[in-house]
Amino acid sequence: MSTDTLTELNIGAADDAENEGWGIASASVVLLSLGVLGAYAFDVTEDRHATAELAVCRELASTWPMYAAAYAGLFATVAAVVLAGRRLLQPRRPRGPVQMAGMVLPAALLLLALQGLIMWTLYQQSPGGPVDC
Repeated sequence: MSTDTLTELNIGAADDAENEGWGIASASVVLLSLGVLGAYAFDVTEDRHATAELAVCRELASTWPMYAAAYAGLFATVAAVVLAGRRLLQPRRPRGPVQMAGMVLPAALLLLALQGLIMWTLYQQSPGGPVDC
């Protein structure tokens, strides 16, 4: 059987309709996961930074891993919001990808609020003043 015959019979057209939209929805889940990992990485680096401050008994400048984790998490979360919103706004709406994007969007918006707090704390001075040893 030639490929022209398969095209005429529309074999494979149902598979394309079923798989439509899964790429965007799956990418939004992956980006949401990266945003969560970015928030976790910031927490870990912030704890290490606080431990280092206590070890030397003075306030230290923020380290580049703190900035890298904060910005990577923020950008991944914004991309997850954009992709999930894009998936929800597409005219053809297969049920599975729309449900996935519908779950990702609220979670990503909550994570975006957390990322905003992370960015705020990244640029704030120490609230307790100098390190007390």
